[in-house]
Amino acid sequence: MKGVILAAGDGTRLDPLTRHTPKPLVAVAGRSMVTYGLRALIEAGVIELTIVVGHLGDQIWHVLGETHYRGAHLTYVESPDRHEGNGLSLYAAREAVGEEPFVLTMADHLISPRLIRRLLAARPMQDTLCVDSQPSPVVQVDEATQVWVDRTGRIRHIGKNLLRWNGLDTGVFWLTPAVFQAVEGVRAAGLSAPTLTQVCRWLIERGRGLKACDVSGLFWVDVDTPADLRRAERVLRARSRPLLQPAFYGEARL
Repeated sequence: MKGVILAAGDGTRLDPLTRHTPKPLVAVAGRSMVTYGLRALIEAGVIELTIVVGHLGDQIWHVLGETHYRGAHLTYVESPDRHEGNGLSLYAAREAVGEEPFVLTMADHLISPRLIRRLLAARPMQDTLCVDSQPSPVVQVDEATQVWVDRTGRIRHIGKNLLRWNGLDTGVFWLTPAVFQAVEGVRAAGLSAPTLTQVCRWLIERGRGLKACDVSGLFWVDVDTPADLRRAERVLRARSRPLLQPAFYGEARL
């Protein structure tokens, strides 16, 4: 199974921490953000990984290594259009992914390996988003991307400030190469800087649809602001005591 980690953003909302350090390398509870997603993917058996870099990307390469990391094979892809929407950062990985399905995660989302395992255990047959219908207090609901999932498990609406929603977008996907056609479709419709949310809407409205995988009760948190960082620190340190001893690669078990 292949995986893609988006790690190209500037992380301006965490300034000044990201002024000289790429956001994926900002530490949370003693570990770089990106290592949470790496660990989750690797422990779930997703070891052919493409990391899409941008802002200060050479630092990420230097820290994680050129080709191998804890049993995984790493490929780095530069996102030349990272300021034009994270949909284009995903599009930069299309050649590395080829014609195979892949798991997509965000470098600034801290996730449990159990979340990836649940996604893979669902054996998706089409593009799928992990959805949390019972978010924990550490998740900032007012800033999260919301979804409406119908009774058949299909996502009908996705976006910020939906009038009606029953789940949150966790930033973890199982995707097919059809998602790259969706990026092209969004751009052809006149949106030159497509976001992942807009790409998801294209899949829902014009593609084969987008399914939901319920990961309620499993740990995840999106870190965008200093307040998010402090909340994540508190939760992770509380969950990990006394498990801050080296385990997978110096991290707490989740």
